[in-house]
Amino acid sequence: MHVKIHPLHENDCASCGMREQSLFANLNSSDFQLINQPIHDLVAEAHTTLFAEGSQGEYVFTVRKGLVKLVRYQSDGSQRIIRLVGPGDIAGLETTANASYDSTAIAVTEVQACRIPLGVIQRLENESPRLHQQLVRKWHEALKTADDFIADLASGNARQRLARLLLRLVGSDVNGQLMLPPREDVGAMLGITTETASRTVASFRREGMLIDMDRQGRFFRIDATALHAAANGSE
Repeated sequence: MHVKIHPLHENDCASCGMREQSLFANLNSSDFQLINQPIHDLVAEAHTTLFAEGSQGEYVFTVRKGLVKLVRYQSDGSQRIIRLVGPGDIAGLETTANASYDSTAIAVTEVQACRIPLGVIQRLENESPRLHQQLVRKWHEALKTADDFIADLASGNARQRLARLLLRLVGSDVNGQLMLPPREDVGAMLGITTETASRTVASFRREGMLIDMDRQGRFFRIDATALHAAANGSE
């Protein structure tokens, strides 16, 4: 998989459109002077592994564009996607408290991210109360997101779970557009088989809840009203 990396500078961080959602949201100029290792802009193709479960924590990734899945592999070789990480979210945050990554991070789409050395985070946390406060806030956000992910996508029938996933993937897109991950990933997120995921997606397309925007069946526009009804089981 192809990955492009180049160093970022203080001005890049200060002018970044994602800064208010990042770990560096509240840092001032003196805080930036504490950064003694290079932060890199990373562009990774879809299916690229950013880090592997159990490996030594070296970097924290702030996603600026694209979607990353956090995966845990079962003893039978199957996978369970425990969370999706999108723009403004952080992958690898657990390494600020533990020595290793607790899941495998894989790009679902092309991903643009800031790759921050763990040493930078540790030094700033020790010497800047502003970063410490932001770290605590990001921990709370990550825990809530993980809890909501499980609550939304692990209960109800396949139609309800898929409808909730689609609404999550659309997020705040005013046009109601999304890129649907491969059906295998959809099944792994929802705790259903790939075949059930494929059948349910096909049913939503026939019913007009998913409207095709390309010939490959990857990009869609949604009928939000119908999906909310399906998610609540009130069709």
